[in-house]
Amino acid sequence: MTVSVQKATVFIRSMPFWGTQLVSYPVLYQMRQLWPNCEITVVGTDPLHKYYESLPWVQRYVNAQGFAEQLKSVSSDTDLILALHFASERYGAVGILRRPEYRLGFSNARLTDFIWTHRHKKDWSEYMGLSNMRLLGELSPFDPETAAKNCIAALSAAPSADLPSGLVVMIPGGGAGPYKRWPLESFLALCDVLKGQLSPDTRFGFVLGPDESAEAAVLKSLARSDVLIFENRPLGELCRLMSGARLVVTNDCGPSHLAQLACVPYVTVLHEPNSEWFWDRSYARYVTPRDASLEIRRVEVDDVAHACADVLR
Repeated sequence: MTVSVQKATVFIRSMPFWGTQLVSYPVLYQMRQLWPNCEITVVGTDPLHKYYESLPWVQRYVNAQGFAEQLKSVSSDTDLILALHFASERYGAVGILRRPEYRLGFSNARLTDFIWTHRHKKDWSEYMGLSNMRLLGELSPFDPETAAKNCIAALSAAPSADLPSGLVVMIPGGGAGPYKRWPLESFLALCDVLKGQLSPDTRFGFVLGPDESAEAAVLKSLARSDVLIFENRPLGELCRLMSGARLVVTNDCGPSHLAQLACVPYVTVLHEPNSEWFWDRSYARYVTPRDASLEIRRVEVDDVAHACADVLR
């Protein structure tokens, strides 16, 4: 069946965390590949314009806080609505009242599940970014890993002399709080172990955001020749760093999703298993405390190094 879509509205899971928004990017990218002339509107309940209006695939972002505004965001000539939010009846209600030809949503034992012309069963053990792509794939099948990788490549900045490839990228941030932050000293200890595993000339790129000024100061004071610091870099440069990385080791944070979507060898340190935010693949591992204490500081450097060796085989 040939699917033609000229106008689409995408309802996102609106949360004020960068990672929650990043996992919707491959879907928006793939929609543009499927329908090059489609006018795409993204709708959320929070003011997230900066995350979407800078994307080359989105025409506008609408901050619609109430049901009336959400209903208004779907015009009478809209061909498709895609609801990435899975825990509310209001998006199904929009589908009932507007009835565009294609209505895509998660099946999640909701009263309005029946309205979706194409649905994907909500699976809490499935990585959120993968779930979003599989929902779109119910209408027009595609390979999620290829779409994710091409999405990050499309967002990458132009080549630059200060963005080398082949680095082991370290991301010690964790915006949600200390319980998500494996400490900087553990990342540095891991660097020393990996130099023995890989080669003495291995270089490490530390990606730091506004909340990691203390970590940046420590790294600068060490003046290690094998450590490069990438502080407060724009999205395009971060995408290029991830795409060209030999390996990424990260805490659970926004940029970690860029690494997962870039489809490079990946290890994340977690205080507890969290399959909804971890894309389980042969070249990805997560590491948690051996004693199940939920204390991320207790994650052993040797355990992370072992996971790194696994994904690089």
